[in-house]
Amino acid sequence: MWKHRIWYSAVCITALIAYIVADRREPLVLLCVLACLPILGVLLELAAIRGIEVTCQVQGTCRAGQEIGVRFFLRRKSSLPLGSVRMQVVFENVLYGNQQEANVWLQPDEQREMNFVYPLEAADCGNMKTCVSSLVCQDIFGLFVFRRPVNIQEETLIYPPEIRLNMDLLQRPETKSFGEMYDQQKKGQDISEVSGLRDYVPGDSMNSIHWKLSGKLDQLIVREFGKPSNYNTLILYEMMKRYGGKEIPNAYNNAVLALTVSLSLSMLELNLEHNVGRIFHREFQMVPVYSMDTYEQMQMNLLCMPVVEEANGVDTVYSFFRGNLRNEYTKLIYITSCFEENTVRQLSREVDLTVIQVVQGTGTNYMSSAGYSVISVDADTYQEMMQNITI
Repeated sequence: MWKHRIWYSAVCITALIAYIVADRREPLVLLCVLACLPILGVLLELAAIRGIEVTCQVQGTCRAGQEIGVRFFLRRKSSLPLGSVRMQVVFENVLYGNQQEANVWLQPDEQREMNFVYPLEAADCGNMKTCVSSLVCQDIFGLFVFRRPVNIQEETLIYPPEIRLNMDLLQRPETKSFGEMYDQQKKGQDISEVSGLRDYVPGDSMNSIHWKLSGKLDQLIVREFGKPSNYNTLILYEMMKRYGGKEIPNAYNNAVLALTVSLSLSMLELNLEHNVGRIFHREFQMVPVYSMDTYEQMQMNLLCMPVVEEANGVDTVYSFFRGNLRNEYTKLIYITSCFEENTVRQLSREVDLTVIQVVQGTGTNYMSSAGYSVISVDADTYQEMMQNITI
């Protein structure tokens, strides 16, 4: 804009000098026209920007590493000349808490409806918000700018890279048939806990009929039994930005998420109900996974919960013991990029423990020691090399 103003001022000064030196009418006419053009440009721009509408459309889901197109639609109500339109677009990743800003320039033409595409690489997992708060419009001469407030907010869920794991279980964990905690959303077969009554429908088990109540009401009444929610298999994942003062790259956390959801899907395909959880501010947050719907809900929780600034393995073990989780689970899969050997050894005394550690540049290695096993996974090559895993 300042460059345009300098050039325009130089032309005006040149016309003024020519008029003074030559004392002719033509430079004076040119000077008058140059003085009127900015006023005309401002009036045209003010009228044009009142009749424009900008909307945004972003792909709803994608996977980390893919490129998505952020599409902007510009609609005009009039054919008045319109200068360039600039938007400052903010891309905010809720998971990692970072922001990326980009200046997007739109060059409208005579058409009433136009669309522009801004390519964006989805480098990290998480819930990404695309926000635009204002438009900056220039007149056709590039001398003045006008701001117009807008409210554009779109979200994209960036899933972890897909890994197809062939899981080999050394000892098959089983879902408990009976327990003390019950799922309030899903019915089960635990006859020790009756969660409700309803009318009989063909196909119901005869053992579920409440014969005494059915005789009183002269119609068949069925008991709905509770489903225990204290499964004995837990996938515990840990994400952090720093560990012991050391920065943890986002690629490590992306790998942790990818391994977590891939392991959960593999267990679901083996009909193994399980829980997926993490320690967040010393509180254990858990999602039971027993169907594809609950699997999708678990992924949503993973991608929308912020990463902690700094993690401590002692806090993780403390929270695990404080929540009395050692009495709830018999198998623990601990996925992390850093861990302390002493605290992990303490965990292994309480549960059957497998540690999956995301590292740099060592490939995939398996080690068994001190009552637990450690699987090292390379953060750079896990998508290509991680195909089989033994738990």
